[in-house]
Amino acid sequence: MDIAQEQFESYVRIAIDNIPSVYRDKLDNVTFRTEKEPSPAQRQSLGLRPCDALYGLYEGVPLPRRNGTTHLILPDTITIFMHPMTHHFNDQKSLQRQIYKTIWHEVAHYFGLGHDRIHAVESSLKQHPDND
Repeated sequence: MDIAQEQFESYVRIAIDNIPSVYRDKLDNVTFRTEKEPSPAQRQSLGLRPCDALYGLYEGVPLPRRNGTTHLILPDTITIFMHPMTHHFNDQKSLQRQIYKTIWHEVAHYFGLGHDRIHAVESSLKQHPDND
């Protein structure tokens, strides 16, 4: 799907705004970024093969591992990767849905949730308004 970087970033902002407030209001010292592709270093650190797609990445110290300490900790970063998503999703609605799912997934890692718990919580959350 061809889409301008600005439009993609707009979808990311909308998705961030739609994170349930119980989570969004507790995000502290987190930066959201968009990049076209994961860097070679990111791909290598995750052990990704050339054919593996990465939609998003949380880099930081999950809240449960901080033991209440937030000073001396660099901001956590959640990066959303544009090209893997626009390559796999051919229409606006499915792209927006995936952006929301990816942002929620990475935010959940910030809160220390593992993949099993993330999927369990996903089923109980009010999804993005366009996720009919």
